[in-house]
Amino acid sequence: MTNKLYKHDVYLKTCESTILEIIDKNSGTDNSSCLILVLDKTIFFPTGGGQPCDLGTINGISVIDVFEENDIVYHVLEDDDMHMGSCSPSPAQMFQKGQTVKLSLDWDRRFNNMQKHCGEHILSGIFYSELNGVNRGFHMGDSYMTLDIDIKDITWEQAMKIETLANKVIWSNTPVITRYFEKRKDAENLPLRKPLSLEENISIVCVGDINNPADCVACCGTHPSTAGQVGIIKILKLEKYKGMTRVYIKAGQGALLDYQNKNDIITALNNKYSSSDDDLIDKIKIQDEKNKVIRQELHEIKTLLITNYVSDIKNDYANENYYKSSNAIILTKKYDNLKINDLLNIGKQAAPYIKGLLLLICTKENTLILFSDGSHDCNKLVKENAPIYNGKGGGNKNNARAIFNKYEYIDTFIDLLCKHLR
Repeated sequence: MTNKLYKHDVYLKTCESTILEIIDKNSGTDNSSCLILVLDKTIFFPTGGGQPCDLGTINGISVIDVFEENDIVYHVLEDDDMHMGSCSPSPAQMFQKGQTVKLSLDWDRRFNNMQKHCGEHILSGIFYSELNGVNRGFHMGDSYMTLDIDIKDITWEQAMKIETLANKVIWSNTPVITRYFEKRKDAENLPLRKPLSLEENISIVCVGDINNPADCVACCGTHPSTAGQVGIIKILKLEKYKGMTRVYIKAGQGALLDYQNKNDIITALNNKYSSSDDDLIDKIKIQDEKNKVIRQELHEIKTLLITNYVSDIKNDYANENYYKSSNAIILTKKYDNLKINDLLNIGKQAAPYIKGLLLLICTKENTLILFSDGSHDCNKLVKENAPIYNGKGGGNKNNARAIFNKYEYIDTFIDLLCKHLR
């Protein structure tokens, strides 16, 4: 059994410990190895209760994972981190059973996790007291946390009221106390938010006065000593999830960084639209309406332009303005200011007039689009000839495209087609 120092002092950042066991094992499909240390005591919190594990170092070597089984805490170190060269000592040489080692926490990560976990407690407690909603699932990610509250429909107005009440708990800087009980019966008289599922070795976290707490629940995680250290709680969004409501939240430093980022975005938008926070949305809506009108005008102009291009193709066929051999008719048109979708539209509308092959060049994207009246297989022509000039593409018998990394390859490819189809 590992002596878990974090249970008695969450602010302990370093300590010395004795190695009880060393496990050297393969850590994955890539055959990389890892070293696992079992110590007589630790400051590293293992993954559990929805909270990620602590990270840090042992004798300067990075701890990449911490987990617990049967009251034993296992510290995983990446073997590759220890080898700086061929002369570096092996893991067996660096660590020995019975050796005293120094543990150092990544404190920023630990405190960030403490803020988030305590924030989850406060918010879950308020959801319970205000709406009788029980937190049935909790996930603490790097970017945000989620709570699954067993109420199907929670309105945004209700969520904002609960958010405010939760932050008032933070502003009151009420104490956060963890109590430990050997037996279930000793803890059952507390005002618990959830029934106990453990029979012994129970940790109860209480936020606020035990007679009227903001939250009181069994939890094995780490938490700050006062609610004020959480800083802030912010609900980001609500979504329906398996008959419940999933609540996305940020707390502590993560919430502050999120606000700073969003403030930068709002400031940039205000500068762009010459607005203030109060009228930014209105000015964006006005600009959207203007853009909508412009897009409609552009669509009408492009439709007219494509109609004219189709008319040009029709006239070229009528006037025989194309390459002709004994086996093929090839009409080539080049467009400098249109996109591939525009050329596909032109080819589709020009289909009734096509004789042999119609080749449309999109100079912007070094792409040639082939259309056929059925006398030639466009896909076969592309597959067999485009790779000669480092081209790629394909399609079907009546329509295919060839894409090249240089524009000059298009002319060479067309010349090859003319010679191939003589």
